[in-house]
Amino acid sequence: MKKGEIVSFVGASGSGKSTLLKMIGGLISLENGTIHFRGKELEKPEDKLIPGEEGIKMVFQDLRLMPNHTVEENIKYPLLLFDKAYQKERVEELLEVCHLQEFRKRLPRELSGGQQQRLALAKTLAEEPALLLMDEPFSNLDPIVKSKLIVDVSEIIRNQQLSLIMVTHDTQDALMLSDKIGFMSEGKLVQYDSPLNIYNEPKSIEIATFFGTINIFNSQEFQQFFGENLEIGKDQRIVIRAESFQTKFESGMLMLEGVVQGSFFKGAEYLIRLKVGRRSMVLFADYELKIGANAKFYVGRHKLLVI
Repeated sequence: MKKGEIVSFVGASGSGKSTLLKMIGGLISLENGTIHFRGKELEKPEDKLIPGEEGIKMVFQDLRLMPNHTVEENIKYPLLLFDKAYQKERVEELLEVCHLQEFRKRLPRELSGGQQQRLALAKTLAEEPALLLMDEPFSNLDPIVKSKLIVDVSEIIRNQQLSLIMVTHDTQDALMLSDKIGFMSEGKLVQYDSPLNIYNEPKSIEIATFFGTINIFNSQEFQQFFGENLEIGKDQRIVIRAESFQTKFESGMLMLEGVVQGSFFKGAEYLIRLKVGRRSMVLFADYELKIGANAKFYVGRHKLLVI
């Protein structure tokens, strides 16, 4: 990994994401293979007095804050072996970096969820890791707080020239924050790619489904619904994401026509359930469609995924 780079691992529960993170952190042993950091193979945790690796630090899901100590005392704790001048300088720097200056005298329980997350990050950064590990860092935050924190974390990692490996079940978090995303299934890394490629060129239907609502067709169904023969392999399918459809026709687009079964307001868009023949499909529209109405949707050929 490069300095300032952010990598996320995603996948269903039990796919091995958190186990991989703990292996990288030197907290559990590998059954096979090796992990190298700074050109050296990581030692097995059972061969060390204290498991873990110097230069690699983890922000845990439970945050591990000291409840009866203030924000600045929590940050100072990992610095107690340094002289007082450096302690003060580093604490002030991290309070500023993590936007915690005005909360310095508060206890962790007096902070919001996002502020507690930033405090856990500041406390970990005090140890000056080169590689930071985060396990489901945004899982307990409401959407507004989470969006702001994702921006903050991205700026901190890049400005501090660290590297971050994150495990998350939320694909939107991974897409927003990451330079690379690894998709895991049953303990195996199935695809490791840029967010753009893993979204637009998934290697399996499982990956395509994980990153959003999709509609799947075999070649016969595709010809029936879109009136066009698309030659694909015997075991391949044509996948179209719900958001790839639009209600406005543009030159060269394919048309899908059906009856509206459901229309659900989602804020910026409507989720539409469309009955086409015997199939029920899910699409997004930028305005409300009445149930029972005939509707036409269009999709560009470049939006078709053959998997």
